[in-house]
Amino acid sequence: MTNNNIAPAANEVKKVRPAAILMLALASLVYMLAALERISPPVVALDIMDSLRIGPDDMGLIFSATFLTYALMQPLAGHCADRFAPKRCLAMCAALLALSSIWFSQSQSFFSAWLSRALVGLAAGLAFVPAVRLSANWLPEKHFGMASTCILAASAFSNFLAGSPLARTAGQHGWRFSFLALGLIALVVLALVLLVISDRPKTEGRPKENGKSEAEEKQSLIKTAKLVLRAPVFWLISLVYSGTDLVYDVFTGLWAGPFLKEVHGLSSVAAGNMLSTAAVGFLVGGPLLVMLGNRWGSYSKVVICMCLMNVGITAFIIWGPKEAAPWMLQLLCLAAPLGIHCTGLLFAIGKSFFPEKVTGAVIGFLNLMPFLVGAVMQSVVGRILAFVRTSPDSSSLGAHFHYAQAFKPILFWCVLSTLAAFWLKKKAAVTFFK
Repeated sequence: MTNNNIAPAANEVKKVRPAAILMLALASLVYMLAALERISPPVVALDIMDSLRIGPDDMGLIFSATFLTYALMQPLAGHCADRFAPKRCLAMCAALLALSSIWFSQSQSFFSAWLSRALVGLAAGLAFVPAVRLSANWLPEKHFGMASTCILAASAFSNFLAGSPLARTAGQHGWRFSFLALGLIALVVLALVLLVISDRPKTEGRPKENGKSEAEEKQSLIKTAKLVLRAPVFWLISLVYSGTDLVYDVFTGLWAGPFLKEVHGLSSVAAGNMLSTAAVGFLVGGPLLVMLGNRWGSYSKVVICMCLMNVGITAFIIWGPKEAAPWMLQLLCLAAPLGIHCTGLLFAIGKSFFPEKVTGAVIGFLNLMPFLVGAVMQSVVGRILAFVRTSPDSSSLGAHFHYAQAFKPILFWCVLSTLAAFWLKKKAAVTFFK
């Protein structure tokens, strides 16, 4: 196994074709639309509840249906991208997004809305991994990490659209019109996918391994899963990946607002303005980390730095001052999303350990792990907060103490992932820089 600090040979460096940029842009567009469909209900949740005459418990079930089917689709999406090619997966994603969004816009009952939102999760699950797989087919390997982070960064625009623009559209025309419009846009995207996207350059046939034909290379989902899941390095990368994503999933994604308001006394408006800094970090973080990896000649070094940064963030939450200066909180919000952009770097490292024919499956299974760990840790933090707030021994000790106790499991996991990142650096194969 070669060391990950060795640059690729000169013949590995290829120019990026203009058509490859077009493929990456269209794949990112599909993922952006899928992310928008997936995260759009919260801003119009009250309107949906009033229209369907349901309570917050039922609304929570509708929202969780999307999340669960999305998470469970990741390994299957990777296998489908390998077996049926990315274009078919992205076309199926756009078609199902159109169907589910239009269906949801016409739903008149809880059960209909629940089924349509579950279908949204299934459809959106076919976006990211096939998009990354498509970039692997079209781009030289040294650009794979950057392509993955650019696709991921497309969801930053989705977060913007799912906020004020969606709220204003729903306010003027109703939530049903908003989701009907999203469905029609998905049909336009479907047409673009079918007309423009190609699975790989026409002058380049599918690589053959050991002289085998393409049909012989295709494996069943069970065989592919065994190949990936039996590799110890997969679990090592998964541990690192879950740790790099954890602060974003648990802090930025859920508890940052309550932390800023309850511990540091910020108003809702001030906390919202502070958290807007996180959007900047999310948007620029991916290209920044890849450029650092290229400059340093090692993706693993960047991953280690992000793991250490996550340890520092959780340490600040636990032991930081009760009255922090505004610049400290802004720096905290800016840095918290950066670790999630280790995604592209870890995908590049992970795919180097496996045959090209299972690249999609590797990415799919890797992408499942942070969802599972993040979901568990979100619940753990909430349960600890509820316990310490109601316990006679700790209820009077203040919000700073409560959040300190709740985030200790996050700190433990971040330290564990940091140790795993140092171990991974010793094992990692060449990761394509310069």
